[in-house]
Amino acid sequence: MTFRSNINESICGWLNINKEYNITSARVVSEVKKILGAKKVGHAGTLDPLATGVLPIALGAATKTVKFMMNADKTYEFEINWGNQTDTDDREGKTIAESTVRPSKQEIENDLIKFIGNIYQRPPSFSAKKVNGIRSYKLARESQPIKLSKRSVKIKKLELLKYINSDYSRFFLKCEKGVYVRSLARDLALKLGTYGHVSKLCRLSVNNFYYKDAILLADLSKLVDKSAELKYLKPLSIVLDDIPAIDVDFNKANKLSKGQKVYVLDGNLNEKEVMDEVYITYKRNPIALAKYERGFILPKKIF
Repeated sequence: MTFRSNINESICGWLNINKEYNITSARVVSEVKKILGAKKVGHAGTLDPLATGVLPIALGAATKTVKFMMNADKTYEFEINWGNQTDTDDREGKTIAESTVRPSKQEIENDLIKFIGNIYQRPPSFSAKKVNGIRSYKLARESQPIKLSKRSVKIKKLELLKYINSDYSRFFLKCEKGVYVRSLARDLALKLGTYGHVSKLCRLSVNNFYYKDAILLADLSKLVDKSAELKYLKPLSIVLDDIPAIDVDFNKANKLSKGQKVYVLDGNLNEKEVMDEVYITYKRNPIALAKYERGFILPKKIF
C-alpha cells in the first residue's frame, strides 16, 4: 500500500513547512493539497511572498484547531535597509522616500527599548487588512488613499543581532499575534530620523514549530514519491497543549461524536467548574473540542 493511499481524505495533523522566497502562503496550501491528495488544508499565520521560514499547515480535522496557532507567539530574524522607504515597506515595493541619514549601532540599540512591550502599530498599506470590506493591498495597488487604524500589539523581545554596515542591520524579534515586521522596520527607522524597509525576513518559530525542523515543499514531494513514511506529520494535539484534556470512554466518545452532550463523573474534575475550551479524547485519539460546564461536556467542534 502506498503512502498516498494511506492519507488522502483521512490525513489529519500538522506539517511544519519551510516556505521559500517568492511564493505566497496560499500557494503553499495549494501545493500541499496536490502533493498529499488531502481535501482540507489550511495555514496558520500568513507569510508575505518576501518572507521565508516556518508556515504551519493544518490537514483534515486539524484545520479546526487553526485558531490555537493564530494566537501563538512567533519569532523572526529580519534585516532593515536604512535610508529608503517603499510603498510596501519591504524591498519589493517602489521607493517613496529617501534619506542620507544612517543610524549608528549605539543609536539603534538605544531606541529598540521603545518598541518592546505593548505598542501601537499601523499595518502596512499593502496588507490583508480590510477597508470597507476590501483588502487594503487591492486599494493600494489602485493608488487609492488608505487610512488604516493603529492597533495595540505586544513585542516580547527585540534585539540587534548584527550591525552589518551603515546600510543594513539584522534583528531578532519575539512577539504575540498581529505584529507586522514591515511596520516595525518603518517605525523604527522613523524614530531614528531616517527611512527604512525590510530587506530580508525569516520566521524562526510559531509556538513549538521551529525552523530547524521545517521541511521544504520539494522535499515533501520527494517523500511522497518514494512512498516514505511522513515523519514530519505532527498530531492534531500538538497545538492543544495549553488547554485541559479529558479522556472519555467509548460510549461517551460515540455520543460526543454525534453532537450529544454527556455527563462525566471524574474525581479530577470539579462539578461546579466551567471551562470554555476542553480537548476530548478516547484512548488519546481526538474526539472533539468542547465546553465543560458543571459535569457536562458540550461538543463544539467534532473531529
